[in-house]
Amino acid sequence: MDAASLRVVTNNDSVGSELRGWAARQMIAEDAHWAMDVILSGQRVPRLSPFVPLLLGHHFVRIAYEGAHALRSANPHLGVPELARLLTDKYASVTAQARHVSKLLDDTKKTYETVIAEFDAIAQEHHDRFTGNAVRWVRRFETDLGLYVAGGTLLGATWPAAYRLGLSVNAEGTISGQDLQAVTEEWGGTLAVLGAATLDTTPPIATLDLTRVPRIDGRDKRSDRYLSDRFDPSFPDGLKVLLLAMEGEMNTLLTFASRTTPGHELAVFRARVVALYHTLSALVRVSDRYASVTTGGMTALRDVLATAPAQGLLSRPGQMVRNRCMHYEIRDARVAIDPTVGMFGIIESVFPGKSLSDLSEDVTSVTALVAELLRQWRP
Repeated sequence: MDAASLRVVTNNDSVGSELRGWAARQMIAEDAHWAMDVILSGQRVPRLSPFVPLLLGHHFVRIAYEGAHALRSANPHLGVPELARLLTDKYASVTAQARHVSKLLDDTKKTYETVIAEFDAIAQEHHDRFTGNAVRWVRRFETDLGLYVAGGTLLGATWPAAYRLGLSVNAEGTISGQDLQAVTEEWGGTLAVLGAATLDTTPPIATLDLTRVPRIDGRDKRSDRYLSDRFDPSFPDGLKVLLLAMEGEMNTLLTFASRTTPGHELAVFRARVVALYHTLSALVRVSDRYASVTTGGMTALRDVLATAPAQGLLSRPGQMVRNRCMHYEIRDARVAIDPTVGMFGIIESVFPGKSLSDLSEDVTSVTALVAELLRQWRP
């Protein structure tokens, strides 16, 4: 069924189900095209290319995992068996793990304590590997934390990137070296298949001009000194690393990802919604856990969370939009699909009073608020 034949929205159950399946496949293809375009376009800018998977790779993994799951669906209006047979899943467990960690503190399979302990373990692993190796008198110059910075703005750090992509400085039990190359090739192959979800088999090409993306540089830090000057002093290092991940994510969306929107506006919107929703949800957990702390940083955090746009994104309608941005399949028969409206009318259907433009403005404004909050947060 093509878009021209779908212009009349109907309450007929059969047609409605077909419309929902069509919209989901459109979103899958759009997101896969965005991911492949960013990867291919980034390869044309040597200074940028190494940072693409480190800063946006977890979004590509999400698309690969969720899109593959949808194409394998038994729903005849969603699944595409011919394409599903082309998918490989040798590294399915690695992909699933990378996809789950993008949920931050919303992973239902892990407690708050578990996630923070995992970040603590990453920190300890890097500290043990990169410090204590030099002769004693120069050890104070050793570093164990790398930051990715553009024009003074933090875009990411080595520890969160390692956590999100399942990387380890020790080879045992995790992917590294040639295995990492193999798994990333599998993700790329999956994205190429997903791009044909609408049965358009046009090969992916590079269309984005990323030469104007601000130069990204690596800066090495001694973690114990750097983290002592970040966020609240009562926070364990694991939580501080999580907040660093959020700060980098928000800034990446505002600076790097914003340069990838031409031709991919809806895909970038979905990436922003997913990332911001989980960041806000995690910050609510932090606020609740440290409810008795009244430092300037915690007060500023609660002020951001109390804003109307933030509350709207955390509301049930906001969660429903996030669900469609992440999981694709639309199971609720009450969701009316309109192919003539951005995001196929899903936002208007589940979020009364909001349009795509309205919600996009909210997402951008709250992303900027959170980024600034985390940048300024000092003991």
